[in-house]
Amino acid sequence: MEKRKTGKFSILAISSDSKLMGVAVASGSTAVGDRVPYARPGIGVIATQAYTNVAYGINGLELLAKGLASKEALDRLLMEDLEKELRQVAIMDFKKRKAVFTGAKTPEFHGELVGEDYIVVGNLLTRKEVVNSMAEEFENSSGDLTCRLAMALKAGRESGGDKRGEKSAALIVVGTEKVKVKIKINVHESPIKELCRKLGIL
Repeated sequence: MEKRKTGKFSILAISSDSKLMGVAVASGSTAVGDRVPYARPGIGVIATQAYTNVAYGINGLELLAKGLASKEALDRLLMEDLEKELRQVAIMDFKKRKAVFTGAKTPEFHGELVGEDYIVVGNLLTRKEVVNSMAEEFENSSGDLTCRLAMALKAGRESGGDKRGEKSAALIVVGTEKVKVKIKINVHESPIKELCRKLGIL
């Protein structure tokens, strides 16, 4: 577990045809892609953040793979965590089942939004508009899921982002059988812009 406040904003989403799922995250900490986003083809996606406990990602995917619904998996993980109030976790599977938890001790400002095809979560944010703008950007976009996820991160940054600014970003998109996209920007002065550049969308 990370012992410091580690602000992050993330989006988990599924494509309109339910053939792709993705998770994208940006943070004021370095190498966020090593800790927060988890995805498995045909299974689902997870973001585990705030005072990050990677067990939610690793074990959460295992529970989904065993057939548990997102809420069932999250409830089991929370039950085993004595410090759950420090966590912010979002889980979504290919059946569009969603679950989200934001602990009482998650760094402010924190927020969460759940839509038909997505979940947005964030903590240590400058303001609540960060999660709102990410959700709005995703809802109003169409086409390639990877691009939509990246643009949602960009909207989060432009509406305030992490209180400390961003140092790293990551994006994973999986299909029903294999990983389609996996990009990590471990440290960069403009990690979301660099992520978009690598994707060829800016």
